[in-house]
Amino acid sequence: MEQKYDIFISYRRDGGAQFARILQLMLIQRGYRVFLDYDELRDGIFSEKIVKAIKEAPIFMIVLSAGSLQRCLNEGDWVRNEITLAVEEQRKIIPVDPDKTFDGIPEGLPEEIRKAVGANQHSEIFFGQVLGATIDQMIENRIAPAIGKRSAEAKLDHSADDARETLRLMEAHNRRVRRIIGISAVAIVLIAAAVAFAMWRSHERAKEKQEQAAAKEHLRHVIEERYSAFGLLIADSATEAQLATINDIFGQLSEVDTGRLWMSQFEFQRGWWADLTGEECPEEERYLPKTGVSFGDIYMVIMQLNELTGIDFSLPSVSDWQLAAQGGTAAERTHFSGSDDVRQVAWYDENSGKRPHPSDGLQDKKPNRLDLYDMSGNVAELCNTPYAAEGQPGTYTACGGHYDSPSHEVTVSATIPVGLDEKNNHIGFRISLTK
Repeated sequence: MEQKYDIFISYRRDGGAQFARILQLMLIQRGYRVFLDYDELRDGIFSEKIVKAIKEAPIFMIVLSAGSLQRCLNEGDWVRNEITLAVEEQRKIIPVDPDKTFDGIPEGLPEEIRKAVGANQHSEIFFGQVLGATIDQMIENRIAPAIGKRSAEAKLDHSADDARETLRLMEAHNRRVRRIIGISAVAIVLIAAAVAFAMWRSHERAKEKQEQAAAKEHLRHVIEERYSAFGLLIADSATEAQLATINDIFGQLSEVDTGRLWMSQFEFQRGWWADLTGEECPEEERYLPKTGVSFGDIYMVIMQLNELTGIDFSLPSVSDWQLAAQGGTAAERTHFSGSDDVRQVAWYDENSGKRPHPSDGLQDKKPNRLDLYDMSGNVAELCNTPYAAEGQPGTYTACGGHYDSPSHEVTVSATIPVGLDEKNNHIGFRISLTK
């Protein structure tokens, strides 16, 4: 005769309910019929419903939360009775230790309970991002060999957060349904349910918008306060992505000339450009330097940044760029920015792999004494100074060389001309702030 349940889950309401509910959901999604006495009172007469479920289910799962066996010292304890019956019925017992919270078997427990919990391997289930993987492993190793695999549902939760959200939605839905049932005829119930759901969704959307607006306003004030020394005044129109980029940009400014000049630690990143302009940027490219844009394109984005912040960022002059590359007023006087050994500080033709690298300080290249990265190599950096050479009208200067340059072209004094409308994948930029 077909059994009604595959698995019976026993748990201690204090400390174990949250784990038991998520276990039940994840196992049901994977095709198993699971009994969990969630809505029953956990005291009083040992229910015939519980006895029947334990006898039907071939697997008895006990959630070993902190202190879960302490009350089993008392005769008549509900969990003690469940374990005892499972042992008598010769059920396959699977103790589950959620997040390693179980604190051990108390002395004085009946031998059948000590043996059921202690002699059976504990399945460690991690209620975080790897929840689905640990449950699937338990199914593969312990459940499937006993009762076989089941057909999983189309929608599977894989993390504890996903499962909690599913349960929240299920419980909210169940509460709504219970309120509606019995009000009137089926037609009225369906109409009321649709209206109630629409109103709930509208309320939730309005609430989410209010919360998002409040969070954005709070973040705007936090950033303004954090960098008040610059006189920062962020526009109300700034989006969350723009606020995050503004916070990054100000957090990564290095003082080059005391009280006068600041410069970004990193070459202007593709992620910053995308956040300011609303363009798309793949996540794996966010920290690469922005290239392939003209002098005019760059100034349009810098003007947008200035409108959002009330601060006058710009491209540096060549003299300011070289001052920063040489370590500021207490100059380093190294051949390359930060070292006389080009391999320590620069991506150039011999080590770059013919491609730019992320400018984020995490690429095993040293900064100079001002904590500025990639001023030698990676991408040449456009400045706002016209190129001083005959026969080069309408050109500006890029400093520091790039990933295809030989070592003698990535020095602190190296410059190349860049046409006003030129879009070059070897040319990027770094922003500065002059006060």
